Amino acid sequence: MHRVKLVVGVVTLCSVGAASVAVAAGAAASGTTIKAIPGPGGVKVNRYTKDTVRWNKDVYTVKSGATIRIVNDAAQEGPHTFTVVTARQLPRTAAAMENCKICSVDAKAHGANPESNAPPKFQYLDGGVGTNTPPDVDGPGDSGITGPGKPGESITLKVTAKPGTVLKFMCLIHPWMQAKLIVK
Repeated sequence: MHRVKLVVGVVTLCSVGAASVAVAAGAAASGTTIKAIPGPGGVKVNRYTKDTVRWNKDVYTVKSGATIRIVNDAAQEGPHTFTVVTARQLPRTAAAMENCKICSVDAKAHGANPESNAPPKFQYLDGGVGTNTPPDVDGPGDSGITGPGKPGESITLKVTAKPGTVLKFMCLIHPWMQAKLIVK
């Protein structure tokens, strides 16, 4: 079985909030580890927020049957999700990110309560249904959330989508963190 890691971190201009996160989700099957380094964020009041959070790559390639590991290297910034969505569900504007519809739906399915600091009821979603067992990643609604505790906390997911499938994914907590997974 092959293992592929994904790595998180970025510089993005957006108006939804400030954070500095490097979430690792990645080394290639050769064992190469790619780390994201948080850059300086910034705010110009009443103008913009510059956020440094992103996936370290826009496109990842993985063999069907391989596993991916999503690692939270900046736990002080909170958890991150790896959530597969359709292309139409990806928010594309600041307004859509601030009122992310799929984020609300999937966060509710995880059992998250935005009014409390309690962890979500379910660490994973399998086809949009809450579970505490990692799903086989093969389509929209598959999701996992890392812990916000210590740097290096991670989740491992098996990719079972058929070769030739392209899966779009994002972080429900930081909706500008978007990338795709090409299954070979």
